[in-house]
Amino acid sequence: MRKLPFVTLVLLFTIAVASCSKDDNPPAQPPPPEQLDTLGAGWQRIKPAAPENLEDIFFVNNQVGFVIGDQYAGKTVDGGLTWTSVIPDSLKQDFINVFFLDINVGWVTGSKFLLRTIDGGATWKKMYTGTCFDVQFFDTSNGYVTIIYQGLFKTTDGGQTLQRVNTNSASGLFFVDQNKGWFCDNRLFKTDNGGVSFSPLFNKGSSGVYAIQFTDDLHGWMAGGGIYRTVDGGVTMETLFYGVNGDIHFFDNNNGFILAGNNIYSSTDGGKTNTILCTVHKTQLVEFHFTDPNHGWATGVGGYVYRYVKP
Repeated sequence: MRKLPFVTLVLLFTIAVASCSKDDNPPAQPPPPEQLDTLGAGWQRIKPAAPENLEDIFFVNNQVGFVIGDQYAGKTVDGGLTWTSVIPDSLKQDFINVFFLDINVGWVTGSKFLLRTIDGGATWKKMYTGTCFDVQFFDTSNGYVTIIYQGLFKTTDGGQTLQRVNTNSASGLFFVDQNKGWFCDNRLFKTDNGGVSFSPLFNKGSSGVYAIQFTDDLHGWMAGGGIYRTVDGGVTMETLFYGVNGDIHFFDNNNGFILAGNNIYSSTDGGKTNTILCTVHKTQLVEFHFTDPNHGWATGVGGYVYRYVKP
């Protein structure tokens, strides 16, 4: 019998080894398909010229709004379809919250100072120097500001100077008028006299609540580590969603919207039952804002803005 040449034997051996290796180590599986946003009717995703992380969004009306994030603050005049940067490099910081009285007068908080504009974001002025978290004003002079680990502060000069009215660590705040309001970090506090005295209420037990809203003396909601609802002014809280961050925006005691994790819901009974409007995978949603039941916007990690116009 004719023997195979040595070179041929080596080649056959190599092929056999390679075949065994392929059987022992199957090719890597392709990555799973990208999860797609499930946007309900009326929702649209927009990518502004912004950084990866956006922290807050606020609309004055259905066309004019502001969004802020890491070293970025933008303005829209077409309902969120396009955005323009409005704060110069010399005033940039890690922005946290934004609040406007009207299309001209507004404030943003951040890691370095409190900024105010009186011309719709064309120019900005440094007010208080230092890290501020949440902010709410009633007119161009009078408002409240929270500073984490330092407390709740009151201002009567537009934020130029701050007077501390409570030393408990503070993050989210909400006032229904200049005298009556709530603030919270791990515990909810209420004042009925403009900060002269406070009543400690619901104790969440851990820090992280950053959003509060009340529609009257009794009905309110908190978000941060869960979504909570009260019908007794904050003495007790009912858990609507457990273990998720989010936001709330109600127009009365029953009708409104809840952001819980990456889902946005509508409710007609104060959040006890909810109808899902959209599910987002492109980003981790952080904040949303509605001007009325037919117009809303949401944003978060990834720099996307989600716009809702009821069809």
